[in-house]
Amino acid sequence: MRKALATDFGIWPVLQNMASVSDAMLASKDQWATLANYILLYDQVIIPTGNFQVIPVLRHMLGEDIFDELVRNNIIVFARYDKWFTYGGGGAGLSFFEVFQGPKRNNEKSNLAHSYFQPMDEAINAALELTTPISSANRKQELTKLLLGNSVPVGQDLDPIKFRDETYQDVMGSPYLRDFLSLRNRGRSLDNLRGIKNNQMRVYSPHAIPEANESKEIWSLLRVGFENFVLNIGADIGANEITGDGSTLALLKAKGQRIGSPIEGSEALTKIQEICGIPDIGKAFASKEFSPEQLLDLRESKHSQVFRDWFASGSDTEKSEEIVQRYVETIGEPSVIDKIPAKILRFAVTTGIGAIQPIAGGAATALDSFVLSKWFPSKSPRLFLKQAKSMQVKSQPKKLTAAAPKISGRDRNRPCSCGSQKKFKKCCGK
Repeated sequence: MRKALATDFGIWPVLQNMASVSDAMLASKDQWATLANYILLYDQVIIPTGNFQVIPVLRHMLGEDIFDELVRNNIIVFARYDKWFTYGGGGAGLSFFEVFQGPKRNNEKSNLAHSYFQPMDEAINAALELTTPISSANRKQELTKLLLGNSVPVGQDLDPIKFRDETYQDVMGSPYLRDFLSLRNRGRSLDNLRGIKNNQMRVYSPHAIPEANESKEIWSLLRVGFENFVLNIGADIGANEITGDGSTLALLKAKGQRIGSPIEGSEALTKIQEICGIPDIGKAFASKEFSPEQLLDLRESKHSQVFRDWFASGSDTEKSEEIVQRYVETIGEPSVIDKIPAKILRFAVTTGIGAIQPIAGGAATALDSFVLSKWFPSKSPRLFLKQAKSMQVKSQPKKLTAAAPKISGRDRNRPCSCGSQKKFKKCCGK
């Protein structure tokens, strides 16, 4: 199973302007497109979270029914941590900290900043209580049960001393960071850097921008600590890959090979679609031209697993250009079945199934695809791309509204989401 730890969907601890992080994520078309690509590319997308603040973002993006189905079927899983780290003054250095909430006053609501450190059920309750979409009592109960059943606790065995020592070793092992820290801190230990008072602590978050008076040396050390924290989460949940943007995982590209860290998959999928003349599915999803239901239908289509297996068959350190090149080489060398003239192939197949009249037109093309996928499934990643293009061509060009789609079930007898007016089982779900 191909598991990806999606760090770019993790809303990491930030103690001020918390709502701005999830609002920015929801407003970002790049985030929408990335989510669509991850759902198509990976068997399982694991999202790190402390206070479940990402839940409303996903519910808005996917709609209630598709969100539920992706979580229920373990396609989206949450890796829940309940600790965070800081750099303390007075020689405390890098360490973990906790926040305890005192007794609640009458009608006092939970706090998203505190819920990073609370038990999982309390953190889920705070996220549902303080965010939109607003849920009824029954819906809250349903979501709580769903999230508790599909969230994995991580970081429980993370040793603070080992975490600190490994981070310090990484800093000292980097000539650039070592020289950078020594400019103002020559002769000082990493536990006692300049730029912080004895009674102060610095908390790192990749969402925050350091202020002008912040110690850049301490910020850099905390950044290395964050990368190690991510690696420990990935090791806990057995992730094959760690995904994210270039700025979030700049250092991880080198270190992440301990568990495999090609963060190029989404970019490669975009390039492959361009080569095949297919409108970018991620961008179509971001602009509401491709619905969450269509996205899930495409993921569940008959060629999607073949494509994911092919995608995963490359090297752990493959770059996007190498993935694209591998795709070109795969489809550039016709297999034995491709070299057989179409007329002979159709004659052989129709004879085998007892048909009397020759098959022509669209039926013949469908039959060719069926034979290719059944006889040579590992050599036909292009069939998934053909299916993606077919779904977009058949889909109605009208734009969806910004509201989450209302979806009425996933039975195979419903009308297909591509707009063909056929039943799903006789169209994209065939």
